[in-house]
Amino acid sequence: MKINYILTNFDFLEYQLYTSSKSQLIKKKRKRAKYFVFIVYILIGLYFAYINKNNIVGGIIGFFGLLWFVFYPKYSKWNFKRHFKKQINENYKNRVEKPLQMELTKDFIYVKSSTSESKISSTELKQLIETENHFFLKLITDLSFIIPKNAVENNIEFKKRVTEIGAEYVNELNWTWK
Repeated sequence: MKINYILTNFDFLEYQLYTSSKSQLIKKKRKRAKYFVFIVYILIGLYFAYINKNNIVGGIIGFFGLLWFVFYPKYSKWNFKRHFKKQINENYKNRVEKPLQMELTKDFIYVKSSTSESKISSTELKQLIETENHFFLKLITDLSFIIPKNAVENNIEFKKRVTEIGAEYVNELNWTWK
C-alpha cells in the first residue's frame, strides 16, 4: 500500500496538541499553574482584607483570583496552541508542504521525503492512533509519522493493514484539544 501526501502546519499542530494532551508532565504543569496562581491571588486578597483591613481591595484581588480559576482552561488552551504554532513555524518550516511517500509492506515501512529515505522494520510499530483528521503511526521509540486521513484512499484497509503488521489500534476519534 502506497500513500503520497503533503504535511501542512495544521497537521503538525494537531500532532503537537494531541501528544501534549496525553503527556502527564503537561497535564501536571497546567493543573499546577491553575491552582498556584489562584491560591496566590486568594492569599494576597486575604492579606489585604484581614491584615490591612482593606476589604474592598482584598475582595477585588480575590475576585480576580476566581476569574483566573474559571478562565484559565481557555487561556491555557489558547496559549499552548499559540506556542506550538510558533514552534512549528520555526522548527518545521523545511518540512511543511513537502511531498512524502509511504509504502507499507508486510515486513517494512518505507518513507521517502525530498531529503531522505527510511526503511523501518514492521516490528518497530507500536500504535496506530486515529483522530478525526489524522492517523499517527507511533513507533516503539515514540517517534511518530503523521498521516492526514484525506491522503489515505481506504481508511478501513489502511487500519487493517497496519494492525496486521503489528500495531495496536487506538481509537481517538472523539479527541479534541482542551
